[in-house]
Amino acid sequence: LNPHYVPALLNLGNLHEDLGRRDAALASYERLLAIDPGCHEALARYAKVRGARSPDDPILDRLRKAMAAPATPSIDKASLGFALGQLLDGCQAYDAAFEAYRAANAHSRACIRTPGPLYDRARHTQLIDQIIQCFPAPSSAAVAPGATPPLFICGMFRSGSTLAEQVLAGHSQVVAGGEISFIPELVRTRLAPYPEGFSRLSPQALAEIAALYRQTLATLAPGASHVTDKRPDNFLHIGLVKTLFPNAKIVHTTRSPLDNALSVYFLHIDQSMGYALDLSDIGHYYREYRRLMAHWKSLYGADILDFDYDALVKEPEPAVQRLLGFCGLGWEEGCMRFDRVSNAVRTASVWQVRQPLYRHASGRWRHYERHLGPLREVLG
Repeated sequence: LNPHYVPALLNLGNLHEDLGRRDAALASYERLLAIDPGCHEALARYAKVRGARSPDDPILDRLRKAMAAPATPSIDKASLGFALGQLLDGCQAYDAAFEAYRAANAHSRACIRTPGPLYDRARHTQLIDQIIQCFPAPSSAAVAPGATPPLFICGMFRSGSTLAEQVLAGHSQVVAGGEISFIPELVRTRLAPYPEGFSRLSPQALAEIAALYRQTLATLAPGASHVTDKRPDNFLHIGLVKTLFPNAKIVHTTRSPLDNALSVYFLHIDQSMGYALDLSDIGHYYREYRRLMAHWKSLYGADILDFDYDALVKEPEPAVQRLLGFCGLGWEEGCMRFDRVSNAVRTASVWQVRQPLYRHASGRWRHYERHLGPLREVLG
């Protein structure tokens, strides 16, 4: 077996995960580990797909030994630690799981070399203030004749956005577009610094951008009646979205704040999201998110639907009916069988949305209540 195959097998395993092929993903990671037993990323992914059968499952010891090895770099210790935490949580070893996640986040922080705080609370509060000031009133832009309302799904990360998209993708008229980067990329480039850069756009420029976005969707899913745009962080840009597309529908995914915050903390998120590495910072970010959403609802309340994860898992059919009605779609049974939708899922929820609805993630915070004092204090 050629060591040069290692990156290809890692990508192949990841592709199988995206498509929900558990056995094929495991086989790719097992083959990779046979080539390179020291490939910690492959071990972490293998462990997360495989799971642990009990608190003394050998895979747990294998993860711990890899983390304890002096030569293991922090970035690998982070991946291994998040996998260990997930397996321990599945075994109901909650205190040990929290410690594994705490250590994993510490190793993730250690990988960042930039000076200063990972998450500047004052600066983020200032950003939310500026966005609110830049979009003080509803957009007066006219709706293009015959334009289909774009469907945006957004909210906090780990709030159920992938699940909402899968439910909609079960409808014959909807194609799941996934996390389309168009709006965040526009903000990062043409509109920088944002939100001040928004004021430079002429009506003609806005029309050109809107047309380019619609062309992006048409290229992604030719002939589709509706294509979902599921970027959770687009909640920051609802004012921009509603200016570009006055008839846009915003599906705002929500869940219990404590469950949401824990789910962010328990996920190996990109280090650019520095707030995710500390529970108190997550709490601050969450409060600012709710403040901004309150502003957007005061402007566009009729076009924003709160799609509550906890309500969905408790009584699925009424929640799905409400979602479809909001999006202007008729009832189809396929939306209740979202776990059978065959599209690729490229988010951390890839395995959750391949299963029928379950309730054990709702109220999960209670298992970790003794560790949540600082978070509860920030959330108020």
